[in-house]
Amino acid sequence: MNNNIDKIRQLVEDLSIRDTDLLNKVQHFDILQHVFLTSPRAMAIMEEDWKYVFVNKLFAELYGFENPDDMVGKRHYELFCKIPERPIDEITTSLQKSGKWEGVIQCPRKDGESFTSKLSIQKVKDKDILLCTCEVQKDISNE
Repeated sequence: MNNNIDKIRQLVEDLSIRDTDLLNKVQHFDILQHVFLTSPRAMAIMEEDWKYVFVNKLFAELYGFENPDDMVGKRHYELFCKIPERPIDEITTSLQKSGKWEGVIQCPRKDGESFTSKLSIQKVKDKDILLCTCEVQKDISNE
């Protein structure tokens, strides 16, 4: 994941040596990437079809994966066979109506165990165009 981002960043920097606005955007992207990768919360970014595009290390570990790249390019239901329908229907309906959902949910781990998660999901749009869906969560099993 980071190799591709580094290559894109280098390409943009090579093309934009004289364009300070574009260079500033690249620097802002670097900051956002750092925030995402080092966040104290499990974070994931998904495409419209629920395919993971970016997953931070904490998110991968929460679900029982050692490497975030093991989740990238896959949909949640492709990684886990047991997903309760009620919360998924509730989440989907709320996302369609308001663009966000927050709540507590039981989530499956790779090994089949589950954990209790405080979950926040939000559609990220630019005007009316869906850019991605962002998922932030915290394991509250021991609270």
